[in-house]
Formats: sequence, structure tokens, C-alpha cells
Amino acid sequence: MIPKDDLARACRAYGKMLILPEHSELDGATVLWALSGCESSFGANCAQREEPYYQHLAESGTNAQLTALMVKFGSAAWSSFGPWQELLVNCGPTMRPEDFTNVNRAAMEVVLFINRVILAREQATTLEEIAEAYNSGKWAWLTVPPGVERYAADCRRYYDTVPLPAPVV
Repeated sequence: MIPKDDLARACRAYGKMLILPEHSELDGATVLWALSGCESSFGANCAQREEPYYQHLAESGTNAQLTALMVKFGSAAWSSFGPWQELLVNCGPTMRPEDFTNVNRAAMEVVLFINRVILAREQATTLEEIAEAYNSGKWAWLTVPPGVERYAADCRRYYDTVPLPAPVV
């Protein structure tokens, strides 16, 4: 568990590092906050979560990076962690499973991933596109799968209706 005040502080500090599209009206801190709502109920459930698809990739040898992480970390290679339920394979090479308990380290990694993959490579421009790509790896679906569509709708709802806690002074 990550206390909401700590999570909100990290969202404010690292959200301004998101390289959001020019002319976007999105607030980076609120984007991170909404994603944490979808992934961990705003820090309440940060436990390690095994992701079967990534387990298959690691064990089959289809993804060399995942297979190397499996040798080093076992099942943690295909698990997600922390308030944003990040996968090790999406993080920098020095990230370890225990690092996700540090909300600032987790926030930095999620921002780097969103900037590099979702905003630059996938070229997501709206909150819904960011959420879809974060949840599934891409946003340009011919038909958005129902689970991905629900995730994006939840992210929008959190963005619009669940404000970050006021800063503690």
C-alpha cells in the first residue's frame, strides 16, 4: 500500500515530466493519478500481480528481455508492481521488484515508459488513447476490446471526478 498523500505528491512531482501533446489540455499529475486509480485503487493495492501473457512470452523464449528477467527474478519477470502496476520489462535495466515500493522510483519509471512508448511511439494524444495503450500496449484498435474500453472509461471517470488530495503542508 502507498498512502494517498504520498501517491498524490509523486503524481504532482513527476506528472509535469510527461511530454504531453502540444495544445493538450491534459494535466500530467491527474493523468498519473487516474492511471493509479485504474491499476491499484489509488495505491491501496500495490501487491505483485502475475500477468499470464508475459509469463508465456518469458517461458517460451519469444521475448529475450523477459526470458533474461525470468532467469534473474523468477516469476517477478512477468509480474506487475506498485501503484501503476508496472512490468519490469517496461522499466530501465536497473529496476528491481523491490524498487516499486518507492513511489518516487515507480513514478519516474512510469513517466519514462509513457513518454517513450505511449506518447512517442504509439503517438497517443487523448486520455483515452493513453489509457488504452497503457492497459493493452496500443490504442489504435479497429475494434477496441471491451476490457480495454472499460479501462479507458474508468480512467476518464477518475480523471474527471476523483481529485488528487490537497497537498499536505
